[in-house]
Amino acid sequence: MIYGLGPRARRVYSTLQQRIARGDLLPGAKLPSHRELAVEFGVAPLTIRQVLGQLEQEGRVSRQHGRGTFVREPTRPTVLVVEDRTSLATFLADYIAQAGHRPVTARTPADALATLTSDPAISLVVSDIRIPTGSDGTAFIRTVRQRWPRLPIAIIITELGDLAGLAGTAEWPLHVIPEPIGLGLIDELLRLVLGRPPALPP
Repeated sequence: MIYGLGPRARRVYSTLQQRIARGDLLPGAKLPSHRELAVEFGVAPLTIRQVLGQLEQEGRVSRQHGRGTFVREPTRPTVLVVEDRTSLATFLADYIAQAGHRPVTARTPADALATLTSDPAISLVVSDIRIPTGSDGTAFIRTVRQRWPRLPIAIIITELGDLAGLAGTAEWPLHVIPEPIGLGLIDELLRLVLGRPPALPP
């Protein structure tokens, strides 16, 4: 996500991100210095710092004080499952793992927000709206939208009334998953948001 970068920084970001994705810069490779990158792209060193900060936040590079900036090993897309029912949380986590992604679970909104703050690899949030009540879930989704406006969110509902607090607002989620949960909806969600079909057995 490059929401906070200006036009020049976005250009630098896109180029470096593509070099990493193509394998031009392999895991463990050291990037040129801030000054060298600034000269190469014709931008200020501050712009380079912003770009490297964004890449570090996404888990693509690691900045080591006194040593430089290094390309990190690619990580699997991470899905945060927010669910206070242990059986459903375990089922969803197992299903997401079988699809080739890394699941992380949280039982409460507070735990989920702490996880989002500490894990920049999270690419999708799947949350029950009742955690434990609909108002709790609605408040959680609003907080996530305010702090991470580009992070995709899917919510699990029991009845249409669960959506009352979000209908017609900017916090409306990407996907709505009604219970009982259809696995086809989960497959489609993972495919759309994470960019590849789930590798599940037939």
